[in-house]
Amino acid sequence: MITKHHHGVPVLISTRCFTKHRMLCSMAVLCALGLSFPAVSAANTPTNSLIPSNTIIDSVLAQTKISAMLGLINFSYLNHAHSTQDTHSLALGGHLYVHSPALAGFSLGVGGDFATWTDFYQHEDPELTGPYPSHGIAIVRQAYLQYHYGPFVVRGGRQFINTPYANWDYYTYNPRAFTGVSAVVDIIGHSKSEQWSGNSPLAIGGSPATLSFMAARMYSYASRYSATFTTGNRYTSAHTNGFYVLGARYQTPFLGNHIALQAWYYDFYGFANMFYGQADISRPLTRDVSLFGNFQMISEGNSGAGTQYLSALNAHSVNAHVYGGRIGVKFGMNHDDNVALVADYSPVNYDSFRHGGMIHPYNDLSGTMYTTTMQTGISDYGPGYAYGIASNFGFLNNHLKLNASFIRYLVRYGFGGSAYSYSGAYGFPTGEAVPNQKLWSMDVGFSYNLSSILKGLFLADYTDISVAQNEVGYPQYKNPYFSNRFYFKYRF
Repeated sequence: MITKHHHGVPVLISTRCFTKHRMLCSMAVLCALGLSFPAVSAANTPTNSLIPSNTIIDSVLAQTKISAMLGLINFSYLNHAHSTQDTHSLALGGHLYVHSPALAGFSLGVGGDFATWTDFYQHEDPELTGPYPSHGIAIVRQAYLQYHYGPFVVRGGRQFINTPYANWDYYTYNPRAFTGVSAVVDIIGHSKSEQWSGNSPLAIGGSPATLSFMAARMYSYASRYSATFTTGNRYTSAHTNGFYVLGARYQTPFLGNHIALQAWYYDFYGFANMFYGQADISRPLTRDVSLFGNFQMISEGNSGAGTQYLSALNAHSVNAHVYGGRIGVKFGMNHDDNVALVADYSPVNYDSFRHGGMIHPYNDLSGTMYTTTMQTGISDYGPGYAYGIASNFGFLNNHLKLNASFIRYLVRYGFGGSAYSYSGAYGFPTGEAVPNQKLWSMDVGFSYNLSSILKGLFLADYTDISVAQNEVGYPQYKNPYFSNRFYFKYRF
């Protein structure tokens, strides 16, 4: 997937190998992985000793990738379109991911995430610690066998993947995980093989290769709110057959420009077939300044007709299309700063799901579309259009990062923010829709790398404000919508 903010939250995971308590760590790793090594003789060690030498232990530790995090997250919501009760949640949590050394190309990955409430607020929000009466979530989200040979890697089991419309959507303690098989191969150019020994999601977005392919077949998933894997999805708790996805990415320099193309095809069994395409081009003006343009298209055609799952959503077919663009300028030493004009358009298609609305069972508002803000986006509120400006800036050698966006929406059939209710006709929420609902949304956030104080320390805060403008006569609309997310994390 293209590098994106997940609900405005950039995802960063550092990986370091532990070296303290070398013997204890190595014994735990060896036991957990079930690896055995032949004895190595030393000057004062019998040749038949069953105790591994320090050389073997050091080698195993050096090749074992461990990623760990402990943190404090506070979420606050004020959304009177849903409820008069404001919600807050302050939770402790973190993760521990381990990837073993490779043996004949095979390796193991295992990892767990947890979150527990602090009882600081009277009304806890379930987004961090699960629905009431749960006071916490603890789950093994990664448990996979990997085979890696040259530019090819395949994983089977519980895992993270990162594609435009099926991804880990990492902005709480619990990234979305999947169970199934996935594979990536870099065909032309340099592969990113050194990254496959870590704990990152399987993806093609970060590869320096000229041409890369990805395929995945997933059968179940664990949401951010759940401590179990399920064969349902964000639309239903009933058993489904999951999905498969095929993707390709091509990038090359051309006449002084950098061009990148990617295409993805999804089959969300029983719901919809989706095509996602994107084209990116950048043109350097000086060493520190370049122009860029990005274009995206999403099409779900006339798919999903007559399935039992769409019938449960009071719809009989899906016919959604979205077209988007982003044009701007990048600047700074590494072109990390940018300002861009953004826009997305989704036409009306009567008698289909939400008269042209999208079906995306494994992706929330995680920033795939250029006009998505923390709580609002055409993917849930369309058909309609959106336009605005988005920006990112870095200061203090990029230790301090700021982002801000201002987006205006015109939704053809507004429904007060109840995007997850499908009880009305064509999958709309029950009640009268607002014709041509106008609203605007503003996101402002910052992140600060505090490594000068303690390596791995991280602080961030993100705020979203959304206001509906033509709410008169529609009592379900109340303003404003306010969301704030505060993060304090230590990665080690």
